[in-house]
Amino acid sequence: MTIEGDSREYDLLSSWAERTAKEFSKNKEEIMLTAEIGVRKGLATKLIMNYIRPNYSGLHFHIGIDPYGDLMYPHYDNSKPTKMDYNEKMFAEVKKDFAEEPRFNLLNMPDDIFFEKYYYGVEFFYNSKQYVLNRYALVHFDGPHKTTDVLTETVFFARRAAMGAVFIYDDWKKYNITVIKDAAKEFGFEFMSNGQRKTILQKTKQTWHQNLD
Repeated sequence: MTIEGDSREYDLLSSWAERTAKEFSKNKEEIMLTAEIGVRKGLATKLIMNYIRPNYSGLHFHIGIDPYGDLMYPHYDNSKPTKMDYNEKMFAEVKKDFAEEPRFNLLNMPDDIFFEKYYYGVEFFYNSKQYVLNRYALVHFDGPHKTTDVLTETVFFARRAAMGAVFIYDDWKKYNITVIKDAAKEFGFEFMSNGQRKTILQKTKQTWHQNLD
């Protein structure tokens, strides 16, 4: 199966997914939850699963959040609402490509609807057992590229981040990454590295903010 991507520096994403999996295994974490906002054709989601699962000793669950459906909305700061190519045909192709992928939920909705619907956790049914998970180990942010949207996403997931969690931001030059870093810092995240397209933050400190397990 060949899945296309529309970004760069997938090697950076892959290496941090592998690194995070090994760290969580070392800490004897039994369940690992990861997420991607803005799945599109699914390459980043596939790489996250491919580099975490062989390197993680526990059960790994992953969610992808993307509305598809040719929605009109402003994608960048100071931009007008536009329609991209995230249509129903693409959604059908992604569902087909990932149909046999275990422990993966593709959530067909905008991020604000996801925040409301899954405030207290996402639900999986696997191997005759129900899981309600709300503690994230890695999040790839590649949805709306407006600063306010990325900030809202960051705060939502930072409140639910496990110690050692990694946040990976795509196209970080297209919004105010300083605002994002400052907000994440309040939740114990610090800057780790960046490339031309991706920036990496990691939770290295516990803070007074309550995680919603």
